[in-house]
Amino acid sequence: MRIAQAHTRARVISSIRDLADVLDRTQDIPIPEVVSLDLTYFPHGDDEERAAEVDRVADLIGTIPRFEGEHYVAEHRTGHAAYRVVAIFDDTLRHYQALMSYRDNVHP
Repeated sequence: MRIAQAHTRARVISSIRDLADVLDRTQDIPIPEVVSLDLTYFPHGDDEERAAEVDRVADLIGTIPRFEGEHYVAEHRTGHAAYRVVAIFDDTLRHYQALMSYRDNVHP
């Protein structure tokens, strides 16, 4: 995943604000009771580099990284919205790819 340049980053943030404004102004737009808006960053590199990036971002957002299953995650959550950085390690990716190699052979 490439990191957004400054102009793209500004557009993403502006779009999130615009969406919030539309929802605020237009009370007839239904919003479910259970909702989550997550902005997720998946760092590149080898396992060590991915873990280091999660640690670095965790410091920036003021949280402690943790494992969610086999994923190494740091998250800043504000109500129903969150910024997440997630490292998926090579063994987990290989396991998933092996599992998916059967998908064309299994028919429900």
